[in-house]
Amino acid sequence: MRDTFHLIDPTILDANFLSEFRARGCYLIDLCPDPVDQLAPNLRRAACAANEGMLAHTISQLQPRAVATVVRSIEGNVARSLSLANWHGPIFHLPYPGRWCHHKAEFIRALEPQLKSLHRTAIVQP
Repeated sequence: MRDTFHLIDPTILDANFLSEFRARGCYLIDLCPDPVDQLAPNLRRAACAANEGMLAHTISQLQPRAVATVVRSIEGNVARSLSLANWHGPIFHLPYPGRWCHHKAEFIRALEPQLKSLHRTAIVQP
């Protein structure tokens, strides 16, 4: 993700990425507060469903300009959370960057135009 931010703004470097990420109103929020990776599929789905209300509350508080999902399996959970929060805006479904170079490249290709669009909007609208 840092690499993509650097592509749209070369002043964003390793040293200032997190502060710039926050300053630009970006948040990285997990659907579940505790890891669910090691749970059986049915328990993982149940945990994700159980946390939709908490995500909706967070979305209501933050009122983000856009939302991006990074894991396909939770896109429905996020959609329900957005509906519960009565939030409307752009939603980007990004591929999970994973451990492989081609996954990271796909992620950057998908994220870059979205960030550029949001960056232009932020510059034009105070």
